[in-house]
Amino acid sequence: MSGSPRSSTSSGSFGSDHEPVNGYDSSAALIVVHDPDDQDLDPASFDFTSDDEDAAEEEQLERLRSSSVPPLPALSVFLYLLSPLLKFGAIQVVDASKDLQLKWAITALAVFACLCALTRQVWYMLAKYVRRADMETVLLETFARGRGREMLRDVIRQVVRFSIGLFRVLLAVMYLRASVDVLLPLFTAIPSLDTRAALTPLLALCLAPLCFPKSLAGISAIYTGWISIVTFVAWLIARAYAHARNIRPANPAAESLGILWQGISIFAFVFTTSGTLPLYASLKGGQVPGQPKPKRARRFTLLSAISIAVAALLILPLIFFGQPPSLHAQQVLPAPSRRPTPNFRIALGLLNACTLALTVPSIVITTPPLPIPRLIRRSTNFPVSKALLYIVTVCLAAGPVGVVKVISDVVFVLAFFSTYVLPAFIHIIIHTFRRPLSIVIPPSTPITPSSSTSQTHPLPSSSTPYPPSPYSAGYTAHLSPTTTESRHDELLQRKERLLQRKRLGKRLGWDIGVWVLLLPVGGGGLVWIAGRIWGKW
Repeated sequence: MSGSPRSSTSSGSFGSDHEPVNGYDSSAALIVVHDPDDQDLDPASFDFTSDDEDAAEEEQLERLRSSSVPPLPALSVFLYLLSPLLKFGAIQVVDASKDLQLKWAITALAVFACLCALTRQVWYMLAKYVRRADMETVLLETFARGRGREMLRDVIRQVVRFSIGLFRVLLAVMYLRASVDVLLPLFTAIPSLDTRAALTPLLALCLAPLCFPKSLAGISAIYTGWISIVTFVAWLIARAYAHARNIRPANPAAESLGILWQGISIFAFVFTTSGTLPLYASLKGGQVPGQPKPKRARRFTLLSAISIAVAALLILPLIFFGQPPSLHAQQVLPAPSRRPTPNFRIALGLLNACTLALTVPSIVITTPPLPIPRLIRRSTNFPVSKALLYIVTVCLAAGPVGVVKVISDVVFVLAFFSTYVLPAFIHIIIHTFRRPLSIVIPPSTPITPSSSTSQTHPLPSSSTPYPPSPYSAGYTAHLSPTTTESRHDELLQRKERLLQRKRLGKRLGWDIGVWVLLLPVGGGGLVWIAGRIWGKW
């Protein structure tokens, strides 16, 4: 399914009885039947089909502006689509390539880049289908649509907010811990046993001013995102120089990683993403008033594809850097040159640490707030919730290495299943097992009287509960010969067949894609994770 309302063919079960459906005459050319359960949806949610209703859209935009991802221009949306792909996972690609042959490493990079593009497009189609770009609302539409499910809806809301908050806090812990791991070797000259205990709160204190903007639209958040990309590119250039000189720098951040961070799993983590829905809503809400509205579907799809392509091209050289040096390189370069000089080691470490540390602010900004009592929120303008979450993040980042390794494994599991499995599972449920939001019914024998025919031979009045069946005697008495011949119009039938084949091809393509995500990728990943945890491989 491509996310559009379902359409039944002429041989389907809909429209074959030519009886009114919810007050509509099924003998018309096309009938749209809206689900009555749609009345229970939140009217304040962001509606993607109300492009002509400016008043309602303005009210919905107000809610979007108050979120952590408000309306943003296309360039800022591109930044937040690209930035997560060039962070911790990309830096670990060098170590991941050491255990893989070059062809398998390149294949893994290409496969997961394509899967990332597929999952982003599936999220986008789900948002278009349910007319909301919010994870909570999409899940409510999938599992708790209809009346009498208020308790289930409340449970889903709490679970979604807790899961997103937990994931983002643990992700911030992993990034802050990795930043400290990279900086620790630069402070080996300091005779102290508690270097980590001192460096972690110091680095957190330096990052604190960048973590307290209300949304990603803040100037500091945008500049921080661009600077982190610049530092990653500079770090990539430094690694290229080290590879040319046969220098093999160490990766201190790998010491705090768990058992799931090995080989191909790192490539899977590189292309995990969690901001597709809010960024799409942000792009739609960021259009300039008074200007023609662009084709948002193509704009978002294009920005997503470009961001993934740019990330894949920047990560590709790291695969070559991780391959063992050739025998010729070992013979040409003397052994002492394989060790980095102190200045080069410091520059490389600082670029690495800046790339990781500057990611923490965007994670903290988009973390859902804690349920602080209203009395406390009214008494002060200080962001109490964000401050508490930041303190918890710093404390966990300074914890024992065993705890941090478990946190890294939990982050990997949450990122993997929320990226590759959850959108496919929701797509299958909502398009296979749930009643469609709208039904478009083409009749088995299209008979559409012309205006002249209606005037000459009017159809039964509204007092008649049901129109006569096309198979009943005397039905054609109401229609002219020209009208009865419309069912045999070869051109119309040919157009209908072409349209159905086109729609069927798209439906089959997307169905195959989501089943691939759910079974080979999700199922295979689940088996591999279970085997690693139980020590089977």
